[in-house]
Amino acid sequence: MIQHIDVHAVLQETVSGVYTDLVTRTTGRVVREHIERTIAAAEPAFAIARMDFTGVGCIDYSCADEIVAKLLRARPAVLVLTGISDGHREAIEPVLAGHGLAALLERPDGTLDALGAPQAAAALVEELVARRLAARSAGGTVALTLS
Repeated sequence: MIQHIDVHAVLQETVSGVYTDLVTRTTGRVVREHIERTIAAAEPAFAIARMDFTGVGCIDYSCADEIVAKLLRARPAVLVLTGISDGHREAIEPVLAGHGLAALLERPDGTLDALGAPQAAAALVEELVARRLAARSAGGTVALTLS
């Protein structure tokens, strides 16, 4: 099973007001701590969390580091990012690459792209395929086998 985390809803719940942007390290830390509690509550040995960024206006490098990179460093989890805009990707991808980490981007058609450090990204995809949590299509794309 995959945990679904609505990042916009977490932001609304943890930061007062009608805030839609993930900016400042402090905001990122508050959001990450909430997400960590959600992931920890499920406590599987190999967690997959789908983090939906729909409704998030922008994310800066400090929030990308504080939320995405620290989540990946803190626990053995696979993060599947959805609702990612080009601007979100421009902040998240270099932060992951800089830390030698990888996450997955799920496109609207269900296919996956690996983000982050190329070696870590390739290893992540191979691990998911080996565990039968993802499969390759005849065309070479990869998609999750779970929902």
